[in-house]
Amino acid sequence: MTRRIPTAEEYEKQVRYTKREIDERLAAMGQEIDRDFPDGVILLIYLRAAAVFGCDLLRKITVPADIDFLSIGRYQMDESETPLLFLRQDATVNIFRRNILLCTDIVRTGFTMHFLLQQLQARKPDSLQICTLLHNPDQQLLPLPMGYIGFDTSYASLCGYGMHFKGQGRQFPDIVELIKEE
Repeated sequence: MTRRIPTAEEYEKQVRYTKREIDERLAAMGQEIDRDFPDGVILLIYLRAAAVFGCDLLRKITVPADIDFLSIGRYQMDESETPLLFLRQDATVNIFRRNILLCTDIVRTGFTMHFLLQQLQARKPDSLQICTLLHNPDQQLLPLPMGYIGFDTSYASLCGYGMHFKGQGRQFPDIVELIKEE
C-alpha cells in the first residue's frame, strides 16, 4: 500500500483538522501556558515540521516568551543497526533555571522526545515539558512529561500545517490525511 498527497478535488474530504480548529486549540493552549507560566516560558521548536505550530503558538502567549530551534541527526552504519541520535542543531538560548516547552508536531513512540529531554534536562531548566500539536497515545511506548497536547490522533498519515509527505504539503493551512492506494 502506498500513500499520496490528496489532489485539489480530494482535499476537502481529507481534512482532519481545519485551520480554524487548529487556531482555536492554539488559543486555548496559549491561555493554559499563560496561566501555568506567569513569569515566562521558552519554546524550543523541534524540526521544521513544528515551525508553523511553534510560531503560531508563540503569538497566542501573552507572558514573556522566547523561541529557539533544535534538530537531531541519525547515524546508522547499516539497516540492521539501531540508529544513534545526536544534536544536529542545538538551542542557542540559555535554558538554565527557565521554563521550557519542547514543541513538536507529533508524538508517536516517544523515543525522539525522550532523547531530547535527556539532552535538555542536563542543562537544569526549572521545568521541562512537551508541547505537541498531535499525539498518538496508542503508539506511545515511553512515559513522557506531556504538558500540552493540541489533538489526540490515530495511526493515520497526515500532512499540512508545516508537516510534509515526501517534501510536499507543508503549505496546506489544514491538516489532511494522506490518500491510501493499493
